[in-house]
Amino acid sequence: MAARERFIEEVGMAAEGDGLPRIAGRLFGHLLLSPGPCTLDEIAEALNVSKGSVSTDARLLLRHGWLRRSSRSGDRKDYYEMAPDFFAGIVAYRLERWDALHDLVAASIPDFAEAPATVRGRLEYLDEVQAFFVAGMRQLLLEWRSRCEIADGQDRAVVPTPLS
Repeated sequence: MAARERFIEEVGMAAEGDGLPRIAGRLFGHLLLSPGPCTLDEIAEALNVSKGSVSTDARLLLRHGWLRRSSRSGDRKDYYEMAPDFFAGIVAYRLERWDALHDLVAASIPDFAEAPATVRGRLEYLDEVQAFFVAGMRQLLLEWRSRCEIADGQDRAVVPTPLS
């Protein structure tokens, strides 16, 4: 298997491990390695999957802020490419997932007031550690976004400002 195919498949498997469809990960991997925007037809052909599944997963990745859609004058097709600050989108997505788990745990702690101390201790630990790490990740995301500029709104990668 060539390096490109192996990389795309491994990104797909990593995405699947994170609860996303494998094709969404493969789509992400393909666009990471693509020098420019691609149509759904081009992506489906490159990944050897149906255009419908690529379309579904492209919409999912658009919602998460990992991709962006564009068009070309005189062309009715949509084109997909990496969002300029796709990694911040990945972090924001993970924060949403951690928030949901944290909210569940925090809301459930009173329900287990009579549970054994080890059970209460685990829930309280999870509540505290998640609050700590989520707050830290949010702060890092804010700092990252404040360091970055997308030059002139053009199709350029995020360019961080130099550290002082």
